[in-house]
Amino acid sequence: MPNHTKKMMIAVFGQDRPGIVARVSGLLAEMGCNIEDATQTILHGRFAGMFVVQPVQESQGREQVLRALEDGFQGEELTFWVSLMEEATPTKPAQEATDPFVLTTIGPDQLGLVAGVTGVLSLFGVNITALRANVKTEDVSQWVMIYEVDVPKSVDRQKFREALYGKAQELDQRLSLQHRDIFETVHRV
Repeated sequence: MPNHTKKMMIAVFGQDRPGIVARVSGLLAEMGCNIEDATQTILHGRFAGMFVVQPVQESQGREQVLRALEDGFQGEELTFWVSLMEEATPTKPAQEATDPFVLTTIGPDQLGLVAGVTGVLSLFGVNITALRANVKTEDVSQWVMIYEVDVPKSVDRQKFREALYGKAQELDQRLSLQHRDIFETVHRV
């Protein structure tokens, strides 16, 4: 069946509670919108979810999907955002070969912590693929952040590590940088 309807990006934000994903996905299925990708998290008790959907019915436009989601959660504290995605993939420069790493920082929370670490990553052309902050520990004075990053193979690893550990020391953080395979092996339960 030919389909010329553009994919949509849907963002959902609001007070977390059980059943949000089930209801959102149910409404999307009723509208004939196939979920192709999704992610969700909880930030300070607030739900944040994003979905990429492909409508399989020509009649489902952005406004209809947005209205149906808002009507489906009427009176509840949830905010929806729906945007059309471009059909054609934008031309991207050739991807440089990378290695996946997991970077962890542990220390007191402070202004500029994320900016300091991500500034070093940006300086070396390292792409962040996932980020978790405020991971719970027994010591509530310690702030844990976990970055999953792709480090270009061309990066001078010694200079990269020196810059990261130098920034961590400046920010009073303990830092660990491990290849993702090693990180997963060490943390496997």
